[in-house]
Amino acid sequence: MPNPWNVDDLEVVGYANVLKSDMLPSVVPPVFRLKSSAERALLPPYSFNAGFLCNATEAPQSELEALRDSNDITLFDHAFPARGGFELWIDRAFHWHYQPRDEAGGELSRIAAEAIENATEALRQGNLEEAERLTSVATSANDKRLEPLAIKAAIRRIQGDTAGERLMAELAATALEETFNLLVEHYYGAAARKQPTETAPAPVPRRPMQDVARLRAAA
Repeated sequence: MPNPWNVDDLEVVGYANVLKSDMLPSVVPPVFRLKSSAERALLPPYSFNAGFLCNATEAPQSELEALRDSNDITLFDHAFPARGGFELWIDRAFHWHYQPRDEAGGELSRIAAEAIENATEALRQGNLEEAERLTSVATSANDKRLEPLAIKAAIRRIQGDTAGERLMAELAATALEETFNLLVEHYYGAAARKQPTETAPAPVPRRPMQDVARLRAAA
């Protein structure tokens, strides 16, 4: 197993995805590089623990370029220092943001809420195509929100698509179950440690684009 790398010794050179406009905004996993050795890059999957990057796959610069050319990763024009507890995400204009995880989550939640509000208005006005597009934006920003699935289900009902409406209900049930399981783990962990239980944190967007492919397939 590779030794962990101190995040302070790394820089971000890109991210392990190639995004299209209908996949944005999106949280993405950074591709790292050692500051002391530009030829040593670190690729996901990996995990973070106490300021260290663990279990990443090391790759030479030549492999990064090959992955970029095959549209498996995106490389930035300029690298920037990695920071512990930070999240990398790409907005709808393809601009990258590297922020503290709570700050990034708050910004993405705001984008999701705004998209849901606009999708609701578009649905009221009978603009189903715009409502559909905005629900995809909301889901990309925060796939724990159930409102986009409900709006999509309403659109399917208007269109007479019974199977599509049923699929939205199934996806909503899955999302509820996942949220419930997160809460169970939170309270179980607190009980196991015999510590006072704090209010459970709001779920954050998953990495990257989980379930979005199924949503697009149903569109």
